[in-house]
Amino acid sequence: MTAVPLGLRVFQNSYVVPDIDAALQRWTRKLGVGPFYIYRHLDLGPVTYRGKPSTLDASFALAQAGDIEVELIQQHDDAPSAYRDVYARDRGGFHHVGAWVEDFDAAKAAYERLGYPAVTTGGAPDIGGRFAYMDTRADLGVMVELVEQRQDLLDFQVMLTDAARDWDGAEPVREVGL
Repeated sequence: MTAVPLGLRVFQNSYVVPDIDAALQRWTRKLGVGPFYIYRHLDLGPVTYRGKPSTLDASFALAQAGDIEVELIQQHDDAPSAYRDVYARDRGGFHHVGAWVEDFDAAKAAYERLGYPAVTTGGAPDIGGRFAYMDTRADLGVMVELVEQRQDLLDFQVMLTDAARDWDGAEPVREVGL
């Protein structure tokens, strides 16, 4: 795994996309990455934007590509967020790296002490774990997402890895109903 500030372990590269279904076709058909598991309009729990209560309507698709998890994100609304800070509704590109943290509060505070503010935070009650997008763009060119390490999320990543290893190209997009 790649190191980022404070020695965190990067497990994920994430891309904001204007149309998640079109992006899924490109990633699976052209690049051979898959299968993707998609959460449409995922409930992220209470969300904050720069410390104030906010809302966020987004869909997330996840697949494993070798040692790295690929995440595609489409924000459906125009609420202020870590995604909209970087890309307008009709634009997209590489957005952040995701890093596991065992002590979420300590890691978030350490980033803030270094001058990297939390842009969007939440808790994803449907799939567990807290997250915070730290604005590291000035030094790294991308944001860092701190993801609270939990066994259920680690198990999900193992499932993604197994699915990718055994994938024969069939059923490239798998809807996850919550």
